[in-house]
Amino acid sequence: MAEKPLAGKRIVVTRPESRPLADALKGLGAEVSIVPLIEIRPVEDSRALDAAVAELATYDWVVFTSVNGVAAVGERLSGVGEARVAAVGPVTADSVRTLGVEPSFVAARASEDIAAGLGSLDEARVLLPQADIADPRLADELREGGATVDTVVAYRTIQLEPTLWGVLPLRIAHAIVLASGSAVRSLATIAGSLEGLGDTTLLVCIGPKTAAVAREVGLPIGLVADETTADGIIRTLVSHFGESS
Repeated sequence: MAEKPLAGKRIVVTRPESRPLADALKGLGAEVSIVPLIEIRPVEDSRALDAAVAELATYDWVVFTSVNGVAAVGERLSGVGEARVAAVGPVTADSVRTLGVEPSFVAARASEDIAAGLGSLDEARVLLPQADIADPRLADELREGGATVDTVVAYRTIQLEPTLWGVLPLRIAHAIVLASGSAVRSLATIAGSLEGLGDTTLLVCIGPKTAAVAREVGLPIGLVADETTADGIIRTLVSHFGESS
C-alpha cells in the first residue's frame, strides 16, 4: 500500500465527534473537512431517563446502540446490579467499559444482530436507552422474541443546516462519510444544492442501516464500510481510492 493512499482526496466527515477519524484520514494524505450534519443534545425533560436508570438493576438486559446512549446513562449510573449489558459495535462496547462494566454481548454490525444474539428472552425485561428519533425495529424484534422492552429517550438528535463554509467542502468533496441515518436525512435536505453526488462525489456509509436510510431518501450509495467502525471506513476508502488511483 502506498504511504499516502488518500493523497489529494478531499473527504468530508459529518459526525460531530469525528476528530480521531479526521486525523487518521489526514495521516493517510487526505484533505479532511469536518462538517457536522447533526448535533447530539441532552433530553429536555430527564425524568423518564432518571427513573429508568434508577431502576436499571431490575432489568435482565440493558442494550446500548451508541456511545451517546452510554454517555447519557453513565452520567446517572451508580451500578448495573445483575443486569447484563449488550452493545452494538466495538466502539459502543469500549464506551461501556469506561463505566467499569464488561458487555455480555457485542453485536458486530447492525442493531438487529442484538435480537438474535441475546438468546431466549422469554419474560426478560430489557431497557433500551436510545435517541428521540430511534428506529423502532430493534425494540419490536426484542418484543417478538418474548421480552418486555422499555424504551427511554436518552438524548436528542438535531439536524443541522451547514453554513456557507460548510456547504463548500460538501460541494467539492471526493467522498462524504455518513455515520448515521440522521446524518443521511440531514444531507438529503440540502442535496439539491450539491452537484455531483454519486458521480464526482462518493457517499460512504458506515454500515447497512445507514445505507438503507440513504436508499430510502433517494441518495446514491457509493460505498458501505466493511465494518461499522471508523477503521472500517478507513479501510474502505483506502481500498477504493487505492484501486482507482
